[in-house]
Amino acid sequence: MVEINNSEVVRHFLDTLIDISSRKTTKGHAVFTMADLIKKLENKYDFLKYIELKDTRYTEWGEPVSVMADMDRVKSKELGHALYDIIKTMNSQLGKDAGHFFVKEVKENLQETYNENFEDMGLDLSLVQLEEEIRELSKAIQK
Repeated sequence: MVEINNSEVVRHFLDTLIDISSRKTTKGHAVFTMADLIKKLENKYDFLKYIELKDTRYTEWGEPVSVMADMDRVKSKELGHALYDIIKTMNSQLGKDAGHFFVKEVKENLQETYNENFEDMGLDLSLVQLEEEIRELSKAIQK
């Protein structure tokens, strides 16, 4: 297997979250929400400062997510915790706009290519999906 750098994993992870989110809301809202949550999580995960997000809807070039190579020096387990918090917070902040299968779509889009990277990071997207399903079921039971 070809080793994939943390910076590439993070970039694809965030791109996927934004792409899936933008199908359920607007691209601008998805990028803004992601940028806001990354900024908030920087207090907990200092290395998130290596991520730059920009709204590229009105430009002809550029990617919405860029990740500095400094991210490659971050320990895998720390990065896994940050990615876990990012997906949980993004899903929560988008609320009903995220949709019932948000985490499942993320998992299906990333699992095959990055599964070993996620395992090294201690990030189990199947477990994240199960947690979301239990949370939704719990909400339904309480009603």
